[in-house]
Amino acid sequence: MIIDKGFIVVVDISGYTSFVKAHNASKNSNLFKKFLDKINDGHGELIISDLLETVINELDGTLTINKLEGDAALFYALPKNTNEFSIKLIKKLLTSIEVFNKRINELLFVQSCPCTPCKNMVNLKLKCFVHYGEFLIKKIRNFEEIAGQDVIILHRLMKNSINSNEYILFTEKASKVSDLRNLKNLEKRKETTEDFGKINIQVYYPSGNKIEFSKPNLKFKIMNFFKMQKYFWNKKREKDLREKFLDNI
Repeated sequence: MIIDKGFIVVVDISGYTSFVKAHNASKNSNLFKKFLDKINDGHGELIISDLLETVINELDGTLTINKLEGDAALFYALPKNTNEFSIKLIKKLLTSIEVFNKRINELLFVQSCPCTPCKNMVNLKLKCFVHYGEFLIKKIRNFEEIAGQDVIILHRLMKNSINSNEYILFTEKASKVSDLRNLKNLEKRKETTEDFGKINIQVYYPSGNKIEFSKPNLKFKIMNFFKMQKYFWNKKREKDLREKFLDNI
């Protein structure tokens, strides 16, 4: 095992929990609704995998992906010049939020499907968590996995009191080694975490990513029905993402 020091980053699709709850709740509704969600079961996973792949592709080359965690992905980086690297990282994270929202807009045609995940897909957003600290790189069979207290701290911060579903969170340690001058109106706050108490953080809320989605009408659904069917027939699941991004690590 090797102890390294660097950036630890998690990107997380917010709204995923309510996305799943809405799907599960629909299974307790009327028989017709149950039937629709049954035959379209798995659409939620396919949409999440598509969105994660979009973000991972954007961050590739800047960060090293380490693990897929359902609706999230864990990355790390070991830059020699942390200040210089942070400028590139921040640009990439901002772009990731942009391409995430753009992909949501490109996937509006799936709303021609009447299942719950497809209808609620427009409520998904991206949150980014950035920390700087020590971690172990453990070799497990053909895989490498990062672990350690700093990795746990970042995951603890994913459960917070921030009243937004789209932001970039920097821990105090990450802020100290990063150049944040280009991020305006950073909010300084403390978050109480399990096992680690209060942690100082800074939060950036991107602007210009507010997209208003109108409810699809019958004409829209009819025109996009076959496009939607083709999309779900060909799309990747999480296991495909693991094979694509993690098998060769």
